[in-house]
Order: sequence, then C-alpha cells, then structure tokens
Amino acid sequence: MSYRVYLQIPNGSAFERTETGSRTLAQSVFQSFLDRDELDRKEISVHLMYQRTTLAVHRFDAEKGTPNNWQGRVDKIPWPEGHGQVGRPTELEGGSRRNVYLDAASIARAKKLGKGNISEGIRIALSRL
Repeated sequence: MSYRVYLQIPNGSAFERTETGSRTLAQSVFQSFLDRDELDRKEISVHLMYQRTTLAVHRFDAEKGTPNNWQGRVDKIPWPEGHGQVGRPTELEGGSRRNVYLDAASIARAKKLGKGNISEGIRIALSRL
C-alpha cells in the first residue's frame, strides 16, 4: 500500500489507520478526519503519508490558517507525481530490465532525482550527460 492515513495522540500512538494504494481514497479519508467536529481543539493529529514521506499533518488544536491546520487547504496537498500509481511501471519503448549495483549515496541521489523512483532518477541523470 502506498498511502497511509491515521490519527495520532501526543505519545505517538496511532489509531484508526487506513492503508490504500488509491490517492482518491486517501484524500477522502483525510478529509473525513478533518470534518470530525469532536476532534476540534484536541491534542490529536491526522497524518497523510505516501510511502514513507509525510504529505500533510493536521493538528486539531492548531489555529486555522497555520501550517499545521489543513482545514480548507486539502487541494494544496503536494501529491506525488503519477498520483500514487502502484504496481509495475509502464513499459518504455526499447526498454529492458537491468540489474545495477549502486552505493548508498548513488541510490539516494537517484531516488531524489526520480522523486522516489530510482530507475527514473538514473534516466534523468543519464539525460544530463
């Protein structure tokens, strides 16, 4: 599953967790948490994660208009490219599968360039030569 949405209390315990591969479902669950009036002004937060990256954290005790309050700003969530496409990537014309051996620094750089996709990062780096 690529997306995870969950409530968290200050001690770090998470509950009411939803895991899905669907961006639409993740956004809907995140919004449904924001719409729960009983959570307002409580020391609870709702977290929206994509893979291991935090996309948004809403604190129910944060004032409206502050970075930790996502009320009315769900359309501003920085969704990953490809809208969370999960599974085997599309075929590249003339492409073929290859195994490569990279050091940790190269993997990190390729992952950053490819926004989480190491293969895409390698293609971007090669296109810059």
